Amino acid sequence: MTYDVVIIGAGFAGLTLAYQLKKKNKDLHVALVHDSAFPNDDISEKVGESFNEIAAIYFEQMLGLREFMEARHPRKMGMRFFHVGEDSYKEMGFNSYPPNAAFHFERGKLENDLFELVRHDVDVYLNHKFIDFEEKDDVKEIQVLNRNDNSRIVLKAAWLVDAAGMKKLLARKFDITYKLPIKHSSVWFRVGGGVDVDEFLPRTEDNPFTSERRSWSSIHLEGVGYWIWILRLSDRATSVGIIFDEDMYDFQDFATWEKTTLWLKQNVRRLIGYIEEKQFPILDFRILRRFASQCDYWVSHERWALVGDSYGIWDPYYSNGFDVIGIQNTILTELIHAERSGESLKERVPAANKFVDELMYGFGHTFKDFYSRKGRWYYICAKYNLDIAMYLPIIAAVMHNALQSMFMEENRTFRDKVFGLFSDAGQVYFDTVKFLASDEFKNNGIEGYDYMLLNSEAYHAFIPEKNIPFEEKEKSLLILRKNYNLLRCVQYYIQSGRNYMDFIKRGAYFSITEQTDPERYKGDPDQLEADLFRPV
Repeated sequence: MTYDVVIIGAGFAGLTLAYQLKKKNKDLHVALVHDSAFPNDDISEKVGESFNEIAAIYFEQMLGLREFMEARHPRKMGMRFFHVGEDSYKEMGFNSYPPNAAFHFERGKLENDLFELVRHDVDVYLNHKFIDFEEKDDVKEIQVLNRNDNSRIVLKAAWLVDAAGMKKLLARKFDITYKLPIKHSSVWFRVGGGVDVDEFLPRTEDNPFTSERRSWSSIHLEGVGYWIWILRLSDRATSVGIIFDEDMYDFQDFATWEKTTLWLKQNVRRLIGYIEEKQFPILDFRILRRFASQCDYWVSHERWALVGDSYGIWDPYYSNGFDVIGIQNTILTELIHAERSGESLKERVPAANKFVDELMYGFGHTFKDFYSRKGRWYYICAKYNLDIAMYLPIIAAVMHNALQSMFMEENRTFRDKVFGLFSDAGQVYFDTVKFLASDEFKNNGIEGYDYMLLNSEAYHAFIPEKNIPFEEKEKSLLILRKNYNLLRCVQYYIQSGRNYMDFIKRGAYFSITEQTDPERYKGDPDQLEADLFRPV
């Protein structure tokens, strides 16, 4: 059989890519090659059970699947952070759902749902294993093993995409993978019940978090050298994971469930005590050690590509793996469509590699030396909100309003303008992250607030318009310029030694426009407060 695209792997990345390709062009001939069968168990062995705003943009705007997700999976009330002591805790999060809908999901159930969406529109080879491929006359001949009878078949395709995750089938073939310089490892398990934050971290009288949906946030329990996720997937299952820095903790302390239980009793007694008190059964236990890796590039002029974990992963702290999948799948869909329309990929492919490489480079700054600094609550609050000031106003704005336009036509001028703003914002972010790691910040004496209530409506300040049409793409540049000004104002305010949480609580985000001159506030936080702070 001959195809336009053969995708290896029918997991999250491969299934969404197949769906997006067919949504863009119904005539595209697509095959999925998957080395196991469907359906999955709802509670599958795969990690990754929550996504954030950029993946939410992908599902709603690119795939048109928001209602599909809302009908099948629990909506997520943003991220929620806790610093837990023996008798008290500190908390940061939302009281209401952010405007764009992110979700928790049982990984197996979601992939079953996605498989049902695409199975009748693509050719599916289940229980088939990718062996290798070779190029003949500009066509890829892909060797596949049928596990049912051990026979071999050859599929022909113009494009080949590795979406098979950390097996890194094509990356190993071309020897383009390298380890990243962080030593984070993880253990995770599912418990047979709904972990309720209101039960094991009950609200105090002065706690402003009144929502009864508090437990449906993406919960982060923060500690020096580690963090713990709690993702309530349903009333019958909750995912719990510990990510730790091996420069600070011995992997052997987590090597078995018994050892992990002992570690929890020594470090986060309230959580393990709650699980044992509720008598939740432990459904599974998994380990992934020193997982951070990346490839030299993700898409080739030779018409093959790596999406998701087959390309790289930094850290699961912000669920960025699903963001990267959405970005890669969207760019790849535009590349394949452009080529089929007779357009050149000569400049598009290097631009595609550059964009994703800069994104991953930014994640490196996000996570470098991060875990060791999390003993201070104000650092956690400032770092998260700084990360958001890059993630939503810049990266999400590009996803909403520029990414498809950047690769829709061979328009280097527009793409270069987006790259310029993206890179300039990145440099401001890198410099500010470096400042947060400095002794000047460490010793500034700011305690922050025990309870930091975030405003979900800030999303509208960052993204005042969504899905700007291709023919009006210059509007997206105005939004990016405004948001660059926002990030620069954040930088100057943090560097002034004042409490960044006041900047947020008093509505400065809502006062910044494309006419705002950040240089006016460099070294003059009094002027910034006078111009930008709204009455409480």
